[in-house]
Amino acid sequence: METFPPGAAIVTFGEKAENFYVIEDGYVRLVLNSTCGGKKSTIDVLGPGSAFGEESVTKSALNNFTCIALDEVETRVIPGDVLRRILLEDPVLLFRMMGSISLNMHSLMTQIADLKMRSTAERLSMFLLGLSGKDTGDDIIRLPYDKRVIADKLGMSPETLSRTFAKLKKIGVKTQPGNKVMISDIETLADYCGYSFV
Repeated sequence: METFPPGAAIVTFGEKAENFYVIEDGYVRLVLNSTCGGKKSTIDVLGPGSAFGEESVTKSALNNFTCIALDEVETRVIPGDVLRRILLEDPVLLFRMMGSISLNMHSLMTQIADLKMRSTAERLSMFLLGLSGKDTGDDIIRLPYDKRVIADKLGMSPETLSRTFAKLKKIGVKTQPGNKVMISDIETLADYCGYSFV
């Protein structure tokens, strides 16, 4: 087990990928560096049960993202050479890992499509529904990390995120103190953004 303090860069974009990480506790922000202008963008935020560092399976691979601890993060760390040996000895685990990588790629492609095809209000609605996990009734959810990170993940500025929350009030979404959000009717919000519970 290894623990990283808030703000620590667990892996850095472009450096040699040496380890595979499984998150036990906390949240990790995946940041992609732009090739022009030095701009950085949040690609995803991973929480407990998620993993990163798949590049370490290949001896010469480089990290595709910079991974930053958003809070205190506890991870299991598996050196790349150890992981390669395990996968060679266990084809079932190898196929499971390939399936997991494929799902992650599909998720990233879906996020890209959402950024291009959905409004800011629809993207925020889908994010909130994903946090809720309920498919009927009302819910109060706690935002798991800072609103600036949420805005970046959803492809908007913090100011646009605030305006978007205000826009969603008309369909029963209200921010509350303590980083909480109340959804008065899950189904109404799902209908609004075309969210599927399947």
